[in-house]
Order: sequence, then C-alpha cells, then structure tokens
Amino acid sequence: MNPVGDIVTGVSNGLAEVWANKVRSLLSMSGIILGVAALVAMVGIVQGMLSNMRASFEAEGGILKVTVTPREVDEAQAHIVGMSPGLTWRDTRAILFGTDLAEYQTAVVDMGWKGFVANGKRRRAKLEGVEPDFVGIHDREIEYGRFISDTDIKNKSPVIVVGHYVASELFRGERNIIGKQVRANGQVYTIIGKIKEMESMVGGRNVMRWKNRESYIPATTAMARYRGDDSIQRIDVLAKDVAVMADMMDQMDNVLIRTHRGIRDFELRTQEERLQEMRKLENSFTYSLGGIAAISLLVGGIGIMNVMLASVSERIREIGVRKAIGARSHDVFIQFLAEAVVISVLGGLVGLVASVGLLSVAQGLIPGGDAIQTVPVMAMFAGFGFSSVIGLVSGIYPAIRAARLDPIDALRYE
Repeated sequence: MNPVGDIVTGVSNGLAEVWANKVRSLLSMSGIILGVAALVAMVGIVQGMLSNMRASFEAEGGILKVTVTPREVDEAQAHIVGMSPGLTWRDTRAILFGTDLAEYQTAVVDMGWKGFVANGKRRRAKLEGVEPDFVGIHDREIEYGRFISDTDIKNKSPVIVVGHYVASELFRGERNIIGKQVRANGQVYTIIGKIKEMESMVGGRNVMRWKNRESYIPATTAMARYRGDDSIQRIDVLAKDVAVMADMMDQMDNVLIRTHRGIRDFELRTQEERLQEMRKLENSFTYSLGGIAAISLLVGGIGIMNVMLASVSERIREIGVRKAIGARSHDVFIQFLAEAVVISVLGGLVGLVASVGLLSVAQGLIPGGDAIQTVPVMAMFAGFGFSSVIGLVSGIYPAIRAARLDPIDALRYE
C-alpha cells in the first residue's frame, strides 16, 4: 500500500475527469471563483482605503496632536455669547505662555483654495497662514530654502513657502525658485522655501498627493491681507508625550476659558477619537469581509458537492467495473476526493487571477483608487487556502458514497 502513489494517481484521474467534462467542471468552479475573487478584491480595496487614512493620520500629528476649534455654545450661555472674542491670535499667545507641556503649537488661518499665478501659468492650490512650528506638527520637510520664521510672523512678511504642486506646475524645470515671486489670490509673495514632495506609497502609488497642493504664508500676513482682523480657524498643539496629554489639555482649557471670558465657545479635540474610529472601521470591514467570503465559498463548496454527487450517480457502472477488476474502496474514495480538490484548487487559482483584474478596474473607477493595493498577498493566500479546504470538505461525502457502492449492484445499475 503506497499512500503517496495512491494520491498521485487520484489527482491524475481527477484532472483527467475535469478535462473530460470541461463545462460541468467550470460551472462547479464558478462559486469558488467568485468567492475568492470577491474576497481578494474587497480586501485590496479596504486595505487601500485604510492605508490612505493611516498615512493622513500620521502626517497630521498622530496621537499627540490636540486641535482647538470654535463650536456653538450651550443653551445656558447663548445669551452672553457676544462677550467672547471667539478664536483669535490672542489665544495662541495665551496657550504659548500658559502651557508648558506642549512641544509645538501653531495658529492656522485656512484660506481655502486660491488661484496661483506665475510665468503666465495659473493653477489652483490650497493656501494656509501658519506659524514656524507647523512643520513640527504636520511632518513637512523643507527641500530647500527655509520655512516661515518668527521674524516673518512679527513683520507680517509677504513671503511664501510653496508646496511641490505649485513649484512643479508653475516653475517647471527650474531647480531653485528661491527669490522668485508668485501671485496668490491677487497678492504677490516672494518664495523663501519649497516643501519636499510628500510620499506614502501604497500599491506603487502616492496617496499623499493632495498634501502636496498646500502652500504656506505667515499667519499674521494672512490675517492682515485677507481677514482684516485677528480671527483664526484653529490652533494645533503637539504634546511632548502621551503621558502629559490630559494635563496639557487641562492647562489649555483653563487658559482659553480666561481669554474667552468664561464662554465655552471652543472645543479641544484629540485624534484619539479618529484613531478609535479607524480601528472600529478596520474591525467591521474584517468581520464583514470574512463573513461574506465564508458564505460565498460555502455556496461554492455546496455547488461542488452537488456536482460530485451527480458525477457519482452517472458513473455507478464505471465504479462497479473498477471494483470488479481489483480497485479497492479507498482507491475510489481518493479518486473522487481528488477530483473535488482539483476543482476547488483550479477555481481558487482562476479566482486569484480574476481578483487582480477586478482591482485594476477598481483603481480607475473608484475615487481615490490610487491607494488600492494591486496584490494583497495575505488575502490571496487566505482565499486560496480556504477554497482548497472547502473543496476537500465538500468532496468527502460524495467520495464516501462512491467508495461504499457494492460492485455487484453497481454492475447491474442501468
């Protein structure tokens, strides 16, 4: 008795049977093909989305960042809300001198999307008024030149640090653009630095391209030239360590309550909530995809079992002849089991090929599809492995039924 030889013979016979009944075999594979293709494609799409979110999260300060933004007051303070000056430049100075647990802090005056003009070209990009600490919080790297300085803040200097998009589009081919001028929303600025292109490669593609469209001017310049007052959109603060986050937020809250004259028209938000939401989203996707894949592959396994049972019924006389000339029950069992496994393995392989095609299509059709991974390797292994196991399990009952046939009854079968 040679188990290895029996298995090789069974697989060979299984392949021959699959080849002899191509249409039936393809139909029985269809459930496995669709299940594996759907599993791998959905995992690739979800991983791309989550990778994009993680890259954005880390680029915006990660878990250590606290953001101060305006909010509507509670009903109890609605009648005195006018007493508060709102979120202003004064708040940034108060936090600077009233908080000793912050590593960096910056006011942000969000100017939105503006028209940038230079060399006869015009492009739209985002413009923000910021302070020198902005690069420490938001993980920006200067490629050449310098970033905004305290002197620029003090003098309200008409200077700008351009992002990769503005530099490459308006000054194409120029290696160094320091000292050149660019017009943004009708105001002329002198370029003092260029931000290095931000890259976060997922599936061979950069998912941080939108960050490369940002350019920066001094916050005081933005307030003077565009706002006409000292109002700001938000304050970003980076804590020195996770352990001091709670104490730092208490200090900031006490300071802001004083500057806002007791009116709580502001809120302090951490990125912990965003991180928890990302984790919940990842878990929900994992469980959902696992359930969908399991159901799809289970349906495929049922299809294989039905086809194999039909095959046993069609080949009763063949089984009888084989047993009459010396085939043992376990030979018949291995043949039918191998045939089911061959069908599921081939279906899994075809499903993997189909999943790559689906991901390629999704990259072009889904907004933000650049972040989709072309080959989510672990999902491919899981899908293929699960499909093989399903084929093995679904082939056991038909193989047992074939092996138990009495050769005399089988030979008499019409």
